[in-house]
Amino acid sequence: MPGPGLNKAPSFNGEMSELLEFFELFEELALSCALTDEQKCKAIVRYTDTPTKRFWVTLIGFESKDYTVFKASILAKYPHADQGIHYTICDLERIVLNTAKSDISTETELLQYYRQF
Repeated sequence: MPGPGLNKAPSFNGEMSELLEFFELFEELALSCALTDEQKCKAIVRYTDTPTKRFWVTLIGFESKDYTVFKASILAKYPHADQGIHYTICDLERIVLNTAKSDISTETELLQYYRQF
């Protein structure tokens, strides 16, 4: 497993909308390294910020090193994390106002604009 903060290392800073992607990246890496449940429980908290780590190690499944239970405990503490990123009307207005003054004249510019949604 790569060290925390390195190029290919997953990381989680407590942002709920990024939790599922973090688990996906971590589990893919853990599978490629053939980690056991015990090793997964120990390793996953290394890829979080300090406040998150302090919280996660108190959850059910961490001490018993049962990764499935531990992951379920974590997900239970982040309601609606499975819904991913949600944008507000203010976010949409900001995008429109920022791009209203510029002309979109190439396909590249159009795709760049489209990816903001």
